[in-house]
Amino acid sequence: MPFIQPLFEGAIDIVGDVHGEIDAFDRLLARLGYDAEGRHPQGRRLVFLGDLTDRGPDSPAVLQRVAAMVQAGRAQCIVGNHELNLMRDVPKHGNDWWTQPDVETRLPAVPVTPALKAAMMTFLKSLPLALERADLRVVHACWNESAIAGLRALETEGLTVLDAYRRYAGRQDAKWRSPEARQRLRELAQTTDLRDRHRRPPFLPLLAEYDIDYQMGNPVTVVTSGEEQPTDTPFWAGGRWRMVERVKWWDRYDEPQPVIIGHYWRRYSDTPTVYADKYGPDVFEGIAPHHWMGRRCNVYCVDFSVGGRSEQRYHGESEQICQLAALRVPEWTVVHDDGESWRIGAPGMGSDPNPS
Repeated sequence: MPFIQPLFEGAIDIVGDVHGEIDAFDRLLARLGYDAEGRHPQGRRLVFLGDLTDRGPDSPAVLQRVAAMVQAGRAQCIVGNHELNLMRDVPKHGNDWWTQPDVETRLPAVPVTPALKAAMMTFLKSLPLALERADLRVVHACWNESAIAGLRALETEGLTVLDAYRRYAGRQDAKWRSPEARQRLRELAQTTDLRDRHRRPPFLPLLAEYDIDYQMGNPVTVVTSGEEQPTDTPFWAGGRWRMVERVKWWDRYDEPQPVIIGHYWRRYSDTPTVYADKYGPDVFEGIAPHHWMGRRCNVYCVDFSVGGRSEQRYHGESEQICQLAALRVPEWTVVHDDGESWRIGAPGMGSDPNPS
């Protein structure tokens, strides 16, 4: 299947990571003028950036709604890292509703049924990794030219995204399961406790090499969860000490086509979100919440951290710290599920956003 497919022409609304927040999903679509089936009176269409599920209260409902819209030709959707994990059927934070539906969860989460899981697995395997047209590109996390080229080269083989992921992951497994590599990793595990928050370890080149190999050696993981590089100083994130950090790839991106992404937990305000320390150094440091990014000011992240809303509810905090948003094209206006909207200006202009 083509991993990079044509993006809808005409007026579109590009929706950021939803993370199972069905109420925010319904509110945002209504504010954009869509009905529950994704119909718009002016013929606009929806584009979803992936990460439809996990953490929120009703991932099955979001997944079903988007699948129906895609199948009706009213929406497009790409694979994010959370969809990839669902296809792999591996337990990750917030996806018990899919991988362990009979297990009681700390936060409310509607479980998937066996029949729905089978149907949605078929839908997920039909999705591309990126969309593009002459004036716009859409990818979940990273438009990396080398990764995109590698994926294009596989398109004649009839592989799904999951097939492609497994092919590259298998190569990394073969490397790191050699007797020599296993011994080196075993020795590292015996001498270093990466889960002791109170004892910062020294930089560990072997661990950095291991993490970067699995991330950067697989084009599917690059486009769905971004680039990584060795960090100067190990940092605590996600329950262990990390030797690699995210790369601000947009500072290197030098193509004329704008790129719209999700994934990166952009903050809507100065208030830290509940997952503020999950991924290490803030890639948006020095970038205002609604500004374009990159050397050409033509990369925009429309993920405003709605994935943290379930935790905000659990702790009795304001849900509006974490937002669901969409970017309207060609208006270049960002609309939030609470009704606030911002004119961000055309890509490449570097203009200051204004409330609309």
